[in-house]
Amino acid sequence: MPTPAKTSASQLASIARTLVESSGPEALTMGAVAANAGIKPPSLYKHFADRAAILKLVEIEILHELEACLRREMRGATPKARLVALATAYRRFGRSAPNRYKAIYSGNAFNDPDIRAACLFSAQPLFEELKAAGIAEARILPLSRTLVAFLHGFVLMEIGNAFNLGGSVDEAFESSLETILAEIM
Repeated sequence: MPTPAKTSASQLASIARTLVESSGPEALTMGAVAANAGIKPPSLYKHFADRAAILKLVEIEILHELEACLRREMRGATPKARLVALATAYRRFGRSAPNRYKAIYSGNAFNDPDIRAACLFSAQPLFEELKAAGIAEARILPLSRTLVAFLHGFVLMEIGNAFNLGGSVDEAFESSLETILAEIM
């Protein structure tokens, strides 16, 4: 019986990404990755220390995709218009693939410098736009935190179907964003 072809770390990470996108971060287990790769679970440990190591790669990749999406979509003649476009792109990114979105901001940024760096990288378009809008350097991080907290919370509630009290969710998003930006600009 021939020996199966070796599986690379990048192939395993791709399998992990597929699992996350199809069923959410909780579906990512060492057993599920191994089964989808056609290998035995102990073989994974040649490439990854544990589940967290695989999830870390997926999270970092998604954060880099978020940054690219924000840069691609950030258009407008004024800083405010570009910030609205950025916020709208962020929301669309989360809504377009909810399971993918749920894999970011895992809380591991506090403990893992690579995830922290990816979080900062994904925030660069926002930092740059606030700076371009003339926001003082000392206010950029606090204002970014406010906007990202709103966006992240809104997207999580929206993809979790938590907005079921009636009214237009789009109008709620636009109104809330307008309120936040009025304080910034």
